[in-house]
Amino acid sequence: MASLQLDNLGFGHNNRMLSRPLSLEARSGEFWAILGENGSGKSTLMATLVGLLPPLQGQVFLDGVNLQRIPRKVLARRIGLLLQKVDVGFPYSVRETVSAGRYAHRPPWRSLRRRDRKKVEQVMAWTGLDTMADHRADQLSGGEQRRIAIATLLAQDPDTLLLDEPVNHLDVRHEVALMERFHDYSEDGRLVMVSLHDVNLASQYADRLLLLYPDGEWEAGPSESLLTEDRLERLYGVPLKSVGSDETPFWVPLGHSKRSAR
Repeated sequence: MASLQLDNLGFGHNNRMLSRPLSLEARSGEFWAILGENGSGKSTLMATLVGLLPPLQGQVFLDGVNLQRIPRKVLARRIGLLLQKVDVGFPYSVRETVSAGRYAHRPPWRSLRRRDRKKVEQVMAWTGLDTMADHRADQLSGGEQRRIAIATLLAQDPDTLLLDEPVNHLDVRHEVALMERFHDYSEDGRLVMVSLHDVNLASQYADRLLLLYPDGEWEAGPSESLLTEDRLERLYGVPLKSVGSDETPFWVPLGHSKRSAR
């Protein structure tokens, strides 16, 4: 079982909180999407949830244990973070870079075991990197490097995955394939939380939402309850309209001329 409990959590920088304190629980099998404008605190919240940034107030509990009390290597086996910006700046091969994700599972000073190598090959296949496994990672495109970062996280094999804008810079084929893979992870009983700009990806894949409003307020709950025109206009400052069917809604922004014609 994987769970994250946010207990009156304040997060931000330089003692400036980016949102009212958060209190919520996310559990195994749930797929959460965090929505909000740039600067609303999505990345800062995720860094706080893995202990890279200290809470400004309150606490985070991972599987019932205060995050601050979990040794880093143990923590790496239970929760993983994909950063929004990843710099692949060393002349390692794709396989070597992805293999770094197995660090938390390896005994000290030991080389990769058979099951480690199997996991690395598996996640490279999942992310479409198997055909370039021996290429230098630092010489690949931005989208390919993004997939390397995702593969490295999947090789880490944590029970809780936090993904900050995971499909930015990816073509549609890989975007769909990876969102499907993340959804499969949640259906297998893991906890998945992603920050997104694309409301339609959130609508399609997430069963829970956390909305971070510009005024510092927030709401959390089932996607079907929170994806409304009023809430999305408040979230983004422009009106959005749902088109299509109830089963497959598609959200589109309305420009000034279309708003006037309503």
